[in-house]
Amino acid sequence: MTATALARNAYQQSTKSTASPRSVERQLLSRLTSALIAADKNREQDRADFARALGKNLEFWTVVATDVASEGNQLPNELRSQLFYLFEFTRHTTNKILGGDHAVSATPLIEINQNIMAGLQGSPEA
Repeated sequence: MTATALARNAYQQSTKSTASPRSVERQLLSRLTSALIAADKNREQDRADFARALGKNLEFWTVVATDVASEGNQLPNELRSQLFYLFEFTRHTTNKILGGDHAVSATPLIEINQNIMAGLQGSPEA
């Protein structure tokens, strides 16, 4: 099974809990973001952990992109486009970091996740 399929299965299973889908998405994104922040701090000491955290984050965004690209998605077209753009940015940035570009920071990926979490929580600054 591919990483994308595994991520999709985990994402779909997690939405079957009693929490609202927005709450589950926010919790999952919170865990991914926390792992990415911790791994980024130790980027040079534990590159494998940093790569895993980047990979898991990209898996999440791949699932989001697949969902917003599907015909059955109920979100407004503009929001779908914006989320897909964030996936594209995340994929591009992740690939540059994993490719060894030390000038590229994980900070924008962390900030994107934090802004999406705030939006899922209903924060006015999102």
